[in-house]
Amino acid sequence: MKHRLVVIGAVLLGATFEGHALAAGDAPSVEEVKAAESDFNRGREAYKTGNYDEAAEYFESADGHAPNERVIELAINARDKAGHLDRAATTSEWALELYPNAARIKKVALPIIERAKAELFTAVITCDEACNLLDGSRIVHGEAATRRVVFLTPGEHEIRASWSEGRVSSQKVTGKTSDTSNLEFKAPPIPKKPDAELAPTVVMTSGPDRAEEKPHGMTPIVFFSGVGLTAVLGGVTIWSGIDTTKNPGADALRSACNSAGQVNCQALYDEGNSRELRTNILIAATSVAGAATAVIGGFFTNWSGKKAPEADTARITPWVTYANGPAVGAFGRF
Repeated sequence: MKHRLVVIGAVLLGATFEGHALAAGDAPSVEEVKAAESDFNRGREAYKTGNYDEAAEYFESADGHAPNERVIELAINARDKAGHLDRAATTSEWALELYPNAARIKKVALPIIERAKAELFTAVITCDEACNLLDGSRIVHGEAATRRVVFLTPGEHEIRASWSEGRVSSQKVTGKTSDTSNLEFKAPPIPKKPDAELAPTVVMTSGPDRAEEKPHGMTPIVFFSGVGLTAVLGGVTIWSGIDTTKNPGADALRSACNSAGQVNCQALYDEGNSRELRTNILIAATSVAGAATAVIGGFFTNWSGKKAPEADTARITPWVTYANGPAVGAFGRF
């Protein structure tokens, strides 16, 4: 059986990305295809050297950029060889949904699913709106869907469903070998955003009766406070990036995962994922703080040093969000 899998892997890895058929749906952009090809080539090299965990990550990334029957087949094989039966079986279920008539997918996926049903427990997850899923901090590979079958190791798990606009819901599930659990998620309502503020209007009159122009805007202290906050966040982000690179480190992870019994492999892998998530959040926060500071300094700060009368003082409330990328704005009156 092992010899047959090696032969199958060699045949698949001999192919090129361009020769594969894409999944049905919207065609990926040129940039997505290039990114998929790059990840595919990296995954192929990792697979050839026996680094199946890394290979699976690259193949799943390539499939995410441009859904592809051959690439997802390689991702399943790599997960299985890396000892991740739960993830291999979950991706197998997803592949059968995408390619129900693909003989190659059936040949690889069905035996893995049968093993998973005997050794793991099954969670059938439904969402009232198409959602993405996470098992703890690990992304469940595949596009957003209203129904997914996820295989989990016996014990307790936290399943999180996510939607657009930063909406998230989580549930805990516990199961034993061969159990089946059903989870239902309802998407939270989309949060309301403040109305966009219209640009201020300046009324000018000619002649001696022209009204004296009054200063508008916030004190520069607000701007410099934002600069300080951005600098602090930037420093913490740099530290987090260095810490993510060194702890546990690629060499330590590779050594653990290639050792007999893969001692500490999953723990080090999850630790690295957690540190990477922390760094990504800090990068986003730094970007938002910097953008908000720039907007405040450019449009809402009174640099003249003159104090406006109380009745005419600008009242501005800035807002920031990171739902589908950093966004800044403000509302109030001038």
